Amino acid sequence: MPTGIDGHPGSHVAPRVGARIVGGLAGLGALLSACAVVLALGGGMPDPEWLAARTALAIAAPIAVGLYAWREGAHARFGRLLILSGLLWSLVALATTTDPVPYSVGRVIAWVSEVAIIFLVLAFPSGRLPGRADRMLVGAGALLIGVLYVPTALLVDHFPAPSPYASCSADCPANALALVDATPAWVTDGVLPVREVLSILLALLVVWRLAYRLRRTTPLMQRALAPVFAVAMLRLVILAAAILARRADLFGDDVLVWLTGALSLTLLLISLGFLAGLVAWRLYAADALLLLAQRLRVAPDAEARHAAIALAVKDPSLDLAFARPSGGGWVDARGWPYQLPEAGDGRSTTLISDGGVPLAALIHDDALREQRAFVEAVGAFALVWDENERLTERVDSSRGELRASRARILAAADDERRRIERDLHDGGQQRLVALRIRLQLAEEMMARSPAGAQEILHRLAEDVDGVLEELRGLAAGVFPAMLAAHGLPDAIRTASQQTALPVHVVIQGDRRYQPETETAAYFCCLEALQNVAKHATGATAVWLLLELDDDLVFEVRDDGPGFDPGATDGHGLVNMRDRVAALGGTLAVLSAPRSGVRIRGRLPAGVGGPEPAQDAGPELLLADENRGA
Repeated sequence: MPTGIDGHPGSHVAPRVGARIVGGLAGLGALLSACAVVLALGGGMPDPEWLAARTALAIAAPIAVGLYAWREGAHARFGRLLILSGLLWSLVALATTTDPVPYSVGRVIAWVSEVAIIFLVLAFPSGRLPGRADRMLVGAGALLIGVLYVPTALLVDHFPAPSPYASCSADCPANALALVDATPAWVTDGVLPVREVLSILLALLVVWRLAYRLRRTTPLMQRALAPVFAVAMLRLVILAAAILARRADLFGDDVLVWLTGALSLTLLLISLGFLAGLVAWRLYAADALLLLAQRLRVAPDAEARHAAIALAVKDPSLDLAFARPSGGGWVDARGWPYQLPEAGDGRSTTLISDGGVPLAALIHDDALREQRAFVEAVGAFALVWDENERLTERVDSSRGELRASRARILAAADDERRRIERDLHDGGQQRLVALRIRLQLAEEMMARSPAGAQEILHRLAEDVDGVLEELRGLAAGVFPAMLAAHGLPDAIRTASQQTALPVHVVIQGDRRYQPETETAAYFCCLEALQNVAKHATGATAVWLLLELDDDLVFEVRDDGPGFDPGATDGHGLVNMRDRVAALGGTLAVLSAPRSGVRIRGRLPAGVGGPEPAQDAGPELLLADENRGA
């Protein structure tokens, strides 16, 4: 079945992860969550049960959603990144203890994890940053954390409190990483306010970027991004309110503690937003494929199928190109040459392949780049449907050919019966009647003239020999005794000796086949030799080749005037095709005017292997020996 491959930078559809890996990572996530619970409950922080619950959920949720995305396959890259973020967040659980060293390390890792959150929000659902603006925002976040957050861990005696990572407020542990005894005033009055304002501004820009993508992207991406945008907006509001509450003392300490606790829950909500987006993506894709199937079912032609694919991906400008069967280029649905667009011109190309061999290309709007897996699924589905349609037409055509072949075989059998009846009536039967009359004459003359009766009986012996020879020829036409007794090579040699033109027989191998296989090859060769005698005017010789290997291959070639195989298909060729097709073989007729004729057939060895030759009976064997003599 066709599979999708991204043509411009390469394959991106990851294989589905195995159940063993899923189970191992799920177990690791459960273990880390349990460790976080134990650490929070015994860490000495206020309200440890609530702290343990929200910390464990912040670890387990991204790992669980990441496993779902990875297992689903189309968003495997994003799933792996989400799992890594859950593992990173497990280190933030160190901040739930009152021990200064792990507490300080956990607070610093929490700052670093903010960059991962920005990256995941902007890279959803592909796991790649789709544009330059997204990369700039992630870079700005890394710069902000790396310049205004992480270095201050060496310059402050206490981290800002309350925080989303711990439940303490005024009695939080001291900073074990500090290199100074007291926080410098320029840090308190300058660095901290600036970084908080920049943090709000960065969160605002991330939300603005998501809103911009929502307005300009496709309906499929809108459904996936909407839950993530809603959670990012909520996190922005809570973050801004918490910073303003700390700086301006607007609501009091209780409200500030509640806001920082709510900010920690947004980590869980972001994971749930990712999950909602992935589920919405799958539902939309399933609906689109269902609609595509309905429209393909009633599509009368290639143009209608093309329109159905464009409607499924919501891109009216979509083009469809097909790989040339011989390789080296593309053609459109009408067969005209087609040039795939270059990167950077607002159009993207998605290749649909089967076993690494490109079959078709979907050329679509650049906005669908993030939905390439969906586009590939639609394209592959459409190609499979189209292939099924062609197979159905081929089966219907084969059924018609089979019915016609059966009718020809029955007609040929009836004609053969009538020929045998006619030959018996006009030949052997008439001669036997004459013999009977002569026997009566001999009986009447026996009393009058014994010498005359003896002469009549002598002539009767010659007539009997003639009748026997005629019956032997008739029996050989029905089924050659040499074929049953000695095999195909000897039967072919015997038949070639009865041809007016010289026949050069070449036989490779000595394998025996099923009787029906050898019979079909024999009569096809015999028919070809008869055609040469009837139609190849001016031919000087015939070459007959038998290859007795895995398959039985026969070839009959002459140096006659030849003919156009497409212009005629005589009765003899039809019989040969029917015989070969009945056994699942192939027959090729190669010829052109003034270049001779080459007939080559291939018959499969069949199931069950060759059967031993059957005894043809003393009379037929005798007739065969007399013919050889």
